[in-house]
Amino acid sequence: MQLPSGKNPMQLPSHTETKIIRHVKVEGDASPYDGNLIYWSSRIGKHPEATMRVATLLKSQEGRCTYCRMYFRDEDVLEIDHIIPKSLRGKDEYKNLQILHRHCHDEKTTEDGSVVKYT
Repeated sequence: MQLPSGKNPMQLPSHTETKIIRHVKVEGDASPYDGNLIYWSSRIGKHPEATMRVATLLKSQEGRCTYCRMYFRDEDVLEIDHIIPKSLRGKDEYKNLQILHRHCHDEKTTEDGSVVKYT
Protein backbone atom coordinates (compact mmCIF):
# COMPACT_ATOMS: atom_id res chain seq x y z
CA MET A 1 0.00 0.00 0.00
CA GLN A 2 1.38 3.40 -0.95
CA LEU A 3 0.67 6.57 0.93
CA PRO A 4 -0.21 9.70 -0.97
CA SER A 5 2.84 11.91 -1.33
CA GLY A 6 3.24 14.56 1.34
CA LYS A 7 1.21 12.62 3.96
CA ASN A 8 3.02 11.43 7.09
CA PRO A 9 1.50 8.34 8.75
CA MET A 10 3.10 9.24 12.10
CA GLN A 11 1.37 11.80 14.30
CA LEU A 12 2.13 13.11 17.74
CA PRO A 13 -0.79 12.86 20.19
CA SER A 14 -2.30 16.14 21.31
CA HIS A 15 -2.17 17.27 24.94
CA THR A 16 -5.81 16.34 25.47
CA GLU A 17 -5.12 12.76 24.35
CA THR A 18 -2.37 12.28 26.92
CA LYS A 19 -3.43 10.71 30.22
CA ILE A 20 -2.26 12.40 33.41
CA ILE A 21 -0.28 10.09 35.67
CA ARG A 22 0.29 11.23 39.24
CA HIS A 23 3.43 10.08 41.02
CA VAL A 24 4.13 9.83 44.74
CA LYS A 25 7.32 11.63 45.76
CA VAL A 26 10.13 9.49 47.16
CA GLU A 27 10.69 10.14 50.86
CA GLY A 28 13.72 12.21 51.86
CA ASP A 29 17.00 10.62 50.89
CA ALA A 30 15.55 7.16 50.09
CA SER A 31 17.26 5.21 47.35
CA PRO A 32 16.50 1.80 45.82
CA TYR A 33 20.08 0.90 46.73
CA ASP A 34 19.87 1.81 50.44
CA GLY A 35 18.73 -1.69 51.43
CA ASN A 36 15.33 -0.59 52.72
CA LEU A 37 13.45 -3.62 51.42
CA ILE A 38 10.20 -2.76 53.16
CA TYR A 39 9.91 0.83 51.91
CA TRP A 40 10.62 -0.01 48.29
CA SER A 41 8.60 -3.23 48.22
CA SER A 42 5.52 -1.60 49.70
CA ARG A 43 5.98 1.48 47.50
CA ILE A 44 6.39 -0.11 44.11
CA GLY A 45 6.22 -3.81 44.74
CA LYS A 46 9.72 -4.32 43.40
CA HIS A 47 13.03 -4.85 45.10
CA PRO A 48 15.94 -6.96 43.89
CA GLU A 49 16.16 -8.86 47.19
CA ALA A 50 12.44 -9.52 47.57
CA THR A 51 10.60 -12.41 46.03
CA MET A 52 7.56 -11.53 43.96
CA ARG A 53 5.32 -13.08 46.62
CA VAL A 54 6.82 -10.98 49.43
CA ALA A 55 6.75 -7.79 47.36
CA THR A 56 3.10 -8.34 46.37
CA LEU A 57 2.04 -9.01 49.95
CA LEU A 58 3.99 -6.05 51.35
CA LYS A 59 2.38 -3.76 48.81
CA SER A 60 -1.14 -5.06 49.48
CA GLN A 61 -0.60 -4.73 53.25
CA GLU A 62 0.90 -1.25 52.81
CA GLY A 63 4.01 -2.25 54.77
CA ARG A 64 2.10 -3.28 57.92
CA CYS A 65 1.81 -6.51 59.86
CA THR A 66 -1.83 -7.64 59.71
CA TYR A 67 -1.61 -9.13 63.21
CA CYS A 68 -0.27 -6.19 65.26
CA ARG A 69 -0.88 -3.44 62.63
CA MET A 70 2.65 -2.04 63.21
CA TYR A 71 4.79 -0.99 60.24
CA PHE A 72 7.60 -3.35 59.32
CA ARG A 73 11.13 -2.03 59.92
CA ASP A 74 14.40 -2.96 58.25
CA GLU A 75 15.56 -5.13 61.13
CA ASP A 76 12.29 -7.09 61.49
CA VAL A 77 12.19 -10.76 60.55
CA LEU A 78 9.22 -11.31 58.24
CA GLU A 79 7.37 -14.57 57.66
CA ILE A 80 4.64 -15.52 55.21
CA ASP A 81 1.60 -16.92 56.99
CA HIS A 82 -1.46 -18.78 55.76
CA ILE A 83 -4.53 -16.99 57.14
CA ILE A 84 -6.37 -20.32 57.19
CA PRO A 85 -3.60 -22.81 57.96
CA LYS A 86 -2.88 -25.49 55.41
CA SER A 87 -3.38 -28.06 58.17
CA LEU A 88 -6.98 -26.79 58.41
CA ARG A 89 -7.47 -27.04 54.63
CA GLY A 90 -6.32 -23.51 53.80
CA LYS A 91 -5.08 -22.99 50.26
CA ASP A 92 -1.70 -21.74 49.09
CA GLU A 93 -3.00 -18.68 47.21
CA TYR A 94 -2.57 -14.93 47.62
CA LYS A 95 -5.97 -14.32 49.20
CA ASN A 96 -4.98 -16.75 51.98
CA LEU A 97 -1.49 -15.30 52.58
CA GLN A 98 -0.18 -12.48 54.73
CA ILE A 99 3.18 -11.28 55.99
CA LEU A 100 3.70 -11.11 59.74
CA HIS A 101 6.53 -10.35 62.11
CA ARG A 102 8.14 -13.60 63.25
CA HIS A 103 6.85 -13.16 66.82
CA CYS A 104 3.35 -12.28 65.56
CA HIS A 105 3.42 -15.38 63.35
CA ASP A 106 4.29 -17.52 66.38
CA GLU A 107 1.39 -16.07 68.41
CA LYS A 108 -1.09 -16.36 65.54
CA THR A 109 -0.07 -19.95 64.84
CA THR A 110 -0.58 -20.86 68.51
CA GLU A 111 -4.02 -19.21 68.54
CA ASP A 112 -5.34 -20.76 65.33
CA GLY A 113 -4.62 -24.29 66.50
CA SER A 114 -2.31 -25.29 63.67
CA VAL A 115 0.62 -26.05 65.99
CA VAL A 116 1.37 -29.73 66.39
CA LYS A 117 1.46 -30.40 70.12
CA TYR A 118 3.56 -33.26 71.41
CA THR A 119 2.40 -34.99 74.61
